Order: sequence, then structure tokens, then C-alpha cells
Amino acid sequence: ISDAQNGYKEFVSSYVNKKYESPLKDVVGSILLGGPDFVNFVKENFLSGKRPDKDLPALRQLIPRISMPDIFHAVDSEIGNDPTLARVLKIYFCRQHTGEKLKAIGANFGISESAVSHACRRATDRIRRNSKLRKKIDKMNKKLHHSRFKT
Repeated sequence: ISDAQNGYKEFVSSYVNKKYESPLKDVVGSILLGGPDFVNFVKENFLSGKRPDKDLPALRQLIPRISMPDIFHAVDSEIGNDPTLARVLKIYFCRQHTGEKLKAIGANFGISESAVSHACRRATDRIRRNSKLRKKIDKMNKKLHHSRFKT
């Protein structure tokens, strides 16, 4: 047996019949176990360019989020002259980028979870049909993506 194996055997044996806290209580994002410096290292070096992915829920907890104020600023600077469209796009972008639950987004706008879903569906349809709006959306997405990395 190697020194490492011996050391591990001693480590495990020292906890037999003793109470201890699970080391998994400190897991971050369901997948990372380590101190804040290690978690930040992984985020900066491996996750900085990633976008939320519904097939990777752990990733949602680890990637930098876009804040609602950043969304509001981006939308207002691009769509400031149409308050109705701006409101719908703010809801749409909040759903796309913040990671907040529908209830939290709705509470921010004074609407229900269902209304958030409907607003997002209407925005998606409108964006799909209107190429000029789609270009503005692309521009705002780029601006929002860059806002995730500001210090």
C-alpha cells in the first residue's frame, strides 16, 4: 500500500463511529466542492462564456446572472420611445437572463406568473415576425451579455 492509500485509510478510520458534518453541505451549484477561491477559479476559467441551459440546471447556479437593472437600462436605451413594447421586452429579457422564477419576475411588474408567460410568448412571436425588432433584440442581447462580466 502506498503512503497516500495509507493516509486515506487512516483518515476514513478516524471518522468511524463519530458524528461529523457531511462535506457535501458546502457543494456549490450541485457540482463543485471547494472553497470560494476554487469556485471563482472554475467560474472564471470554464464558465465565463456559457449561457443558461435548461438541460444543465447546475450551470444556472454558477454562471454570472444579468441583473434586472441592467436589463431595464438596455431596453430603455434601445426602446425608450415605446413604453408598452419596452415593458414586454423587459419581462421577456428578465425571463431569458435573470434566472428568477416567474413569480419573482411577475412581482416586479405587478403581474401573475401566467401573465409573465403570456408576455414572453407574445414578445417571442413579435420578435419572430419583425426583423427590425429582431436586430434590436440581438443588439440588446450583446449589450446584456457584456454586462455580465463588468467588475
